[in-house]
Amino acid sequence: MKLRSALALSLLSLSIIFPVAALAQWYPDGTPVCLSKNSSATDQAVSDGAGGMIVVWADFRNGSNYDIYAQRIDANGVVQWTADGAAVCTAANQQQYPTAVADGSGGVFITWQDARTGVTDIYAQRLNSAGVAQWTANGVAVCAATNTQVGPVINVDGAGGAIIAWTDLRSGTFNDIYAQRVNGSGVVQWTTDGVVVCNANFGQDAPMIVPDGAGGAVITWEDTRISGDDIYAQRINASGGSVWTANGVVLCGASGQQVFPNLVSDGAAGAIVTWQDARGIGYDIYAQRVNAAGAVQWQGDGVPLCTALSDQTAPHIVSDAAGGAIIAWTDQRSGSGDIYAQHVTPNGNVTWTANGTPLCTAASDQNGLAIIADGSAGAIVTWQDNRYDGATYHIYAQRVSALGAPQWDTDGMLLAAANGGSQTLPVIVPDASGNALVAWLDYRSGTSDVYAQRVEGRYGYWGRPEPTLNAVTDVPADQGGKVRVDWYASGRDQLNQQFIAYYTIWRATNAAAAQSASLSGVPRVQLRDVGAEFTGPAIREEKTATTDYFWELVGNQNATYRTAYSFTAPTNYDSTATGPATTQFQIVAHAYFNQYINWPSNVIAGHSVDNLAPAAPLFLTANRAGVDVHLKWNRVRVNDLKNYSVFRGTSSGVTPIPTNFLADNTDTVLVDPNAPTSALYYIVTANDVHGNQSAPSNEAAVSGNTGAGNLPPVTALTVLQNHPNPFGGETQLEVGLPARSDVRVEIFDVAGRRVRNVLVPSQEKGWGTLRISARDNEGRLLPSGVYFYRVHAGADVVTKKMVIAR
Repeated sequence: MKLRSALALSLLSLSIIFPVAALAQWYPDGTPVCLSKNSSATDQAVSDGAGGMIVVWADFRNGSNYDIYAQRIDANGVVQWTADGAAVCTAANQQQYPTAVADGSGGVFITWQDARTGVTDIYAQRLNSAGVAQWTANGVAVCAATNTQVGPVINVDGAGGAIIAWTDLRSGTFNDIYAQRVNGSGVVQWTTDGVVVCNANFGQDAPMIVPDGAGGAVITWEDTRISGDDIYAQRINASGGSVWTANGVVLCGASGQQVFPNLVSDGAAGAIVTWQDARGIGYDIYAQRVNAAGAVQWQGDGVPLCTALSDQTAPHIVSDAAGGAIIAWTDQRSGSGDIYAQHVTPNGNVTWTANGTPLCTAASDQNGLAIIADGSAGAIVTWQDNRYDGATYHIYAQRVSALGAPQWDTDGMLLAAANGGSQTLPVIVPDASGNALVAWLDYRSGTSDVYAQRVEGRYGYWGRPEPTLNAVTDVPADQGGKVRVDWYASGRDQLNQQFIAYYTIWRATNAAAAQSASLSGVPRVQLRDVGAEFTGPAIREEKTATTDYFWELVGNQNATYRTAYSFTAPTNYDSTATGPATTQFQIVAHAYFNQYINWPSNVIAGHSVDNLAPAAPLFLTANRAGVDVHLKWNRVRVNDLKNYSVFRGTSSGVTPIPTNFLADNTDTVLVDPNAPTSALYYIVTANDVHGNQSAPSNEAAVSGNTGAGNLPPVTALTVLQNHPNPFGGETQLEVGLPARSDVRVEIFDVAGRRVRNVLVPSQEKGWGTLRISARDNEGRLLPSGVYFYRVHAGADVVTKKMVIAR
């Protein structure tokens, strides 16, 4: 085959469809997670580590008491566990307020407050990636001390287990904060019923927890030991010991109420804590950083993030991946609830608009928010929103960049607005690719269910609009230079949506090839420039923070509402035994309604291979001349021919194995010098540049003392009887030509019908071998029976009989 140049971009074949199961299951207004219709309450969601999510909730499908359930939904919107969720705990009485954290193995740790004994205790369970409980049925007791324990929170311990903190009334007088560590097998590791985090006077409540990165945790809470609510924190080590001042360090002791603390790790065994603060008129948003040693790092009583008019409440926080944080809250400065956000650096400096960047200021109320990091130093925020009628809530989302700029439509993208009732209390998890999955409590049926939706990170559209590249594989039985690119369609490539117009297929190239292409006039484009009719050639550059990538257009495919597509694309090089020559490909889905909107797929590499061996050399002849043997054969005419290999034996039936190897040669003549004086037998094979070896030629022989081969001299067209005969697959004809000529072989059945016609042009004088298969001109197997073959050369004709037997 010919190697293609770096810009050989022509389309090699039209796409075809290959059968696969439906990939995407994300639906408009959300995919059902639980339809038990028994007042489900969405409490928590975690990533499953594979682009999906695990949702945990409480519902009373089994009667008047709440139980705990969970469901996993994969990246394509397909629920993975038992319909309506796997049971986590269905013990007697109430189990409520679950919180959860991913276990790092595709499963989840879950904790909840549990009244099975008549008072509330703290229990926990672990589910694996299949939704199967790993610990004692209905959970292990984390704390069953006297009186009540409520409001558990959980995070990982960095060693395969988890640390749980809660509010505890075992003293009988005031609430305290306790914690317990449980290993991956469900065995508690610290003092029975937990270690004291804080038991100062006058009560502590509302703990929140993050790992400290050293096997312990940082815990913050509301504290009334002085007057009103203040914010305190404590670090506990892997053994359950308090690292900081007994009963915690004060992060904010300002006047008024400081409540609803939330925190995130600072990446250095400390934490950044935020809260809503009433030291002024109404609630504001403040934050403080505490280091690994328990020393506050910013100004006393915290840095103000927003002190705008009216109330700012319910702050949620995520890391900016650089030691700082992004905080979002509900803001009443306009008279109704809006969504605002602010960024604070590790040094306590706010960097976005004073008093916060507005993410949504639509009419009526927006509240009940949740937030995640977007993987690019920004964040994605979701909330419940009643902008349409002031009463019915729907689910919206917005992405904010590292610079504080909203990235999606003004006031956010709509994720769910089903008729019949509200969608409320969203929770959100990232998928590790800049996208997010959101779950919520849904009343469209008249009672509460749990639904979920995926939101992609580029533009904020629901579902999975990006295609998924599935495989890049060699096209079998060809001369190389082509691969089959298979992809699953965009999840929005649906007839009833008219959302995806077409796909473009891109092949990776390098900077030098891209520059050469540009100098030769190939245009550089952006994805928005590649319309449905544009087929290239074209080059696009994709920049990241550290690397520039270059892609060349190899084709364009209209969207036709299929589940999957396939495209035969050219490669620049073929793989060989000594060089893999892999090439990366990417598919881009283009929006029907806006040429500037598109979604690239994942990237997969593949390679092409020349799978076809050259034809066998024909008409090998051997002649002795003194002490040498002179060999000659017909040239094999393929573009990727490398050389010929000659093999020699001392008995008939020579095979092309190393022990018989004589020499390689690029020409069609070879001298075997000082050849042994015994009878010798020779064959030749052809090799291409990809390592494919042909079948052997005819076998030519010389005796030890003749001046020519052991075939008779040719004075007229001579055809020896075919062998083997009878045959079932292939037979050989030895043909002797008195002069250079074309050779034509016709095969007739016993009724005189010609079933095969083979022309071998321009054959040299002398002896050669023709291989004939037991098939007709259409490639069909000929039935067993007697046949006649007629060989033509010049004006001469020879007819003989053959037998096909299977």
